[in-house]
Amino acid sequence: KLNLPLYFVGRLFDDESIALLYSAVDVVIVTSKMESFGQIASEAQSCGTPVVAFDSTGLKDIVQHKETGYLATPYSSTSLIKGIKWILDNKERQIKLSKNARKRATSIWSNEEISKKYKKIYQEILNK
Repeated sequence: KLNLPLYFVGRLFDDESIALLYSAVDVVIVTSKMESFGQIASEAQSCGTPVVAFDSTGLKDIVQHKETGYLATPYSSTSLIKGIKWILDNKERQIKLSKNARKRATSIWSNEEISKKYKKIYQEILNK
């Protein structure tokens, strides 16, 4: 119904190819019904790509609605399409979402930030 081109790129096995693909697309759509974290969504946002996903399970912790992507009503294809169109129909919005996604990803998932969190946990354990 979207009348958009779709391309099959095959299987990607290395981080560089995956990052290049995420960076080359305008939006990543994650239709999972069950996600504990949302690795694909977090990787896409780390590459500055907005994500459309269902507002359920772990994905609602990864995607910030209308800030880094779009959270659709759970399991509604109509709502999912609305989110895809919302991102693709406005180039300025798409650029803003992309910048927000990258900024948020580096602020909470970078190696430095994760290291700080681990260090804090270790210190708390050692102090007990």
